[in-house]
Amino acid sequence: MSEKNENNVLHFLKQYAVRILTVCGILLVLAYFINIMFVQNQKTAVSVLVLEFMEDTSALEQQVREALGAGEDEKIEIRTISSGIEANKAVALTWIRAEVVDVVIGGETQMTEYAQAGYLKDLSGMKASEQGSEEDGASNFLCGLAQYDQDGNVTGTGPKTCFGRYIPGIPGAQIEQPVAGLADNASNVDNGLRLLQWLGTD
Repeated sequence: MSEKNENNVLHFLKQYAVRILTVCGILLVLAYFINIMFVQNQKTAVSVLVLEFMEDTSALEQQVREALGAGEDEKIEIRTISSGIEANKAVALTWIRAEVVDVVIGGETQMTEYAQAGYLKDLSGMKASEQGSEEDGASNFLCGLAQYDQDGNVTGTGPKTCFGRYIPGIPGAQIEQPVAGLADNASNVDNGLRLLQWLGTD
């Protein structure tokens, strides 16, 4: 009886093998084109790097999407990394150099260090355009770069350059004195600046 069932299965496979393979082939081709058109073809609206590990970035992603008015066909990339670890710092800097990061968010000390290494854009123009809205002369921008000698000692303050803006904080990350800045080689500069403006408002 089992031999007869086995023969029936073999007969069925021989008879319909070509049709089954054809259908599988068509499904694979369709899946490939759907992936190209709807997944890989998504335009990145902005890419954010948070210098603090976050388990869940969905709340931040939703806020960024709303802030930019990004459509569902636009991609919001959120990368997070605990940059206190030396190996992770190298990874974060590699991402910035590779032009896959637009906005960098981290603590005041971290952001100053990134600015000193030349990884952040000068935001002095943005600060100047918002000068009139500042109360009592208080600035919500992080400005001024420290100059170092060959031994790493601070010797003075460099040109008055603003390279980040203080933000109230972001959901899901515990960063003391959070600052947001624009990567020096950002690909999506306009959206990055819009996001910085939005992040700086309470």
